[in-house]
Amino acid sequence: MVEQIENDNELSSDSIKAIAESVGVKDLNSDCTAYLAKQALLQARTLLRDALKYKLMTHSVELTTDHLDRANKRPVPIYVSGAQKPRKYVMATSRGREIYGAQDEEIDLDAVISAPPPKVPQDVQVKVHWLTIEGSTPTIPDNPPMDEDTLVIDAPTISLDTTETINSVAPHEISREQQLYFRELTTKCITTDKTIRDEAVQSLSTDPGLAAVLPRLTVFIIEGIRVGLGESKMYYIQYMLEMLDNMIQNKAIRLEKFLHDIIPAVISCMVCTQICARPLELDHWTVRGNAARILSALVRAHNMGTNQIQSRVTRMLHHALDKHNSSLVSYFGVLAGLCELGPLTINSIVLPEIRSIYRRWS
Repeated sequence: MVEQIENDNELSSDSIKAIAESVGVKDLNSDCTAYLAKQALLQARTLLRDALKYKLMTHSVELTTDHLDRANKRPVPIYVSGAQKPRKYVMATSRGREIYGAQDEEIDLDAVISAPPPKVPQDVQVKVHWLTIEGSTPTIPDNPPMDEDTLVIDAPTISLDTTETINSVAPHEISREQQLYFRELTTKCITTDKTIRDEAVQSLSTDPGLAAVLPRLTVFIIEGIRVGLGESKMYYIQYMLEMLDNMIQNKAIRLEKFLHDIIPAVISCMVCTQICARPLELDHWTVRGNAARILSALVRAHNMGTNQIQSRVTRMLHHALDKHNSSLVSYFGVLAGLCELGPLTINSIVLPEIRSIYRRWS
């Protein structure tokens, strides 16, 4: 548990111990330092979030220390950009009264007159040159040099049969070796050979080299789910969910930056009206249950007090549960997702809606 907390936070236990020793606190155990690191990260994120709200409300261009002071709700500013000299006050008498005023700094005019004049600023110069010509960067001194070991390629092409391809619009830069690794991995993960596919999918839960191709792999899974739902090809949806399930178990990668794309795709697998061509013959209920289990694993792994993923997902599913024009399979997916979120969600949302759902479908 301590190692997991240390990996999820920027502050380590050694940093907390060093800070505690600097203020005279010694002999902190590992559980105490892990808890302090977690709380410090939570407070820092909350402070920055409130400061950004003040920045937006005041229509400021940059985040300043004044926004942090207001977010901290302290009458005396504690975040200052630099040390300032204390102002000096002098006493003056006027008609028998003592008046205090700020002492102005005296400027030596001789020093100002004898000082050399400042340099004349240079005129603005603009030079026009080509950044790219037909997709390639010309090799001129004005452009940055290109690394020969890297290659910019298009996003993955998902092929379901010999006549259909789906291209994404999110290219990014990977090396040639990583490009070959990505192609080999995705090809094995969607092959019909179960032995090869199981080995490739299992490697997703342990391989630390996925971090470099993680954006492209995430696009591959999302596009695969979209194509599987559009063409009612349930086997392809199963392949994508298996890949995502093993990626969640991999401790070397982080999926926080891709949750806004992954969670809607998984929820679509749960509530889509038709995910297979023959719903009366194929077991699509198991696929919906697996999608609900994967959604619960994503929420448990990445839910924090600042992002509130669990409350947002619960609110979304509860809203879908109130719709009267949904199909029975959609209700099953919503109920499966809510039940996987834990007993508190079941007691507060599912059980109060059982009677209305029964009356609606009876």
